[in-house]
Amino acid sequence: MLQIHTTQGLDQIEVGLRLAAERHGGTVLAVSHIGQLLPAELRLKGADAIVFTLCFPSLYAPLLRADIRFAAFLPSRIAACAVGNGIFLETISPREYCRLLHRPEVEPLAASLEDTLRLAMEEASHGLPREARAGGGLGDRPATEDQVNMRATLPQRIDCHGTKVEELAGTGVLDSPGG
Repeated sequence: MLQIHTTQGLDQIEVGLRLAAERHGGTVLAVSHIGQLLPAELRLKGADAIVFTLCFPSLYAPLLRADIRFAAFLPSRIAACAVGNGIFLETISPREYCRLLHRPEVEPLAASLEDTLRLAMEEASHGLPREARAGGGLGDRPATEDQVNMRATLPQRIDCHGTKVEELAGTGVLDSPGG
């Protein structure tokens, strides 16, 4: 298990991991906030976790060519676990995949993936690079679709019939006929 401790907040870890993955030829495919998946009565007190699913295609291809069973472990997942005053970034070591599949000869291929995951976790644990903080984030590039937070936004259509909020505003019914 690879583990790194940081004092960064959970919200900062996401941005840091996205930038680190991009710098190393990967992307963040999904973000799952584990604490929000549990019903209120089952939530963990004093602990929270966000799981990031990362994809590094150039590092996965050699592993999959060596043994297609590596697909059971890919894409890679990094958990950011909030415990007490700190955050622990954790992932399963890709070298452990080789042990589980009884393929020790493939371990050198898994080592490059492990090194990349460790680097991404270390970069995310140190926060945003100075140029990203000064330049307002991602520099000249606009945000991509997966970097836009759509929580609490108002949908354009409010029902299965395609009704817009603007059509119902103020009257409670559709705009008057005629025209």
